[in-house]
Amino acid sequence: MENYNFSRNVQENYNLTKKHLFKKKAGNAKFYYELKNDESLDNDLKEITKLYQNDIPFRIYGMHTNLYITANGYDGWFIDIGPKMSYLRFDEDTEEFICSGNLLTSQLVNYAMEKGYDFASLAGVPGMVGAGVVGNASFATGKEFGDYVKRVTLFDFESGKDVDIIPDKDFFWTRNSFIKKANKDKVRYFVKEVVLWSEQIGKKAVRAKFDAQMDLRIKDLRIGYLEGCAGSIWSNIDLRNKIGMSFRKVVIGTNEFNVDFNGARYSKYGSRFFTLDENTTEKDVAKLMQYTVDKMKELYHVELEKEVVFLDYDGEVDLYTYIDRYLDK
Repeated sequence: MENYNFSRNVQENYNLTKKHLFKKKAGNAKFYYELKNDESLDNDLKEITKLYQNDIPFRIYGMHTNLYITANGYDGWFIDIGPKMSYLRFDEDTEEFICSGNLLTSQLVNYAMEKGYDFASLAGVPGMVGAGVVGNASFATGKEFGDYVKRVTLFDFESGKDVDIIPDKDFFWTRNSFIKKANKDKVRYFVKEVVLWSEQIGKKAVRAKFDAQMDLRIKDLRIGYLEGCAGSIWSNIDLRNKIGMSFRKVVIGTNEFNVDFNGARYSKYGSRFFTLDENTTEKDVAKLMQYTVDKMKELYHVELEKEVVFLDYDGEVDLYTYIDRYLDK
């Protein structure tokens, strides 16, 4: 650690159980560090640049929604950033909302609603704005995150400098973005600031749209907290495009998914979430994943797309790599 000058202590062999929302034990990270959005941020981003340049593996996460961490943990740097010391301001002249990447999406939605600006399609989207931009988050119908973004300021670990990007038509696509693609194997970009714009339709009209969306979202959000699960494993937008319904409706409409692999199961409430017990193994989870993939092919002739990120000892892995690793163990 003598080659680095981070602003706070770096923790070694750090247990990650509390860094995901599933009721299951997770492994350890080789190193753990918490970024803060204060005067120390620029220094720490420069230090992370050294990790990048030396090909030392690291991942940066926010609220950990849709993050599944295996029992093997992560043989690299797990870098956290929370919503503390975030900022949000409104430019009266341009009608733009300027916020730090670690601002909670709910704060943006509520602040804008008070001014009559419509970000209601983001109501109930968990986590922070930066993560929403990277994943182009959305819910069911209406605009995606990228539809609101006018400019994004990234820290580029390759150059060690900030870069401003005005997204073009190829920057965002469903549940994905240029940033997410660039960060897939090796984290290159960190979202520092986002500038967003939306139409002003009046507080009453925004409230009506907000309430309608939350009526749909609130049950799933409540169940998520009750069961300790972390978001949607399967891409519901993808499923709606292919078969006309979400995975939740698939579960409700058939008993085929009323299965339990040693605690790896779908919610008894008919939710799109899957849940785990403390004694659930990676092999059990892989069995549930393989069963679901096979059953969806049989019933609906579709190849499923996942939303949850699988973090294993060597970094983020795709669904089929995860299944191949653990199904036969």
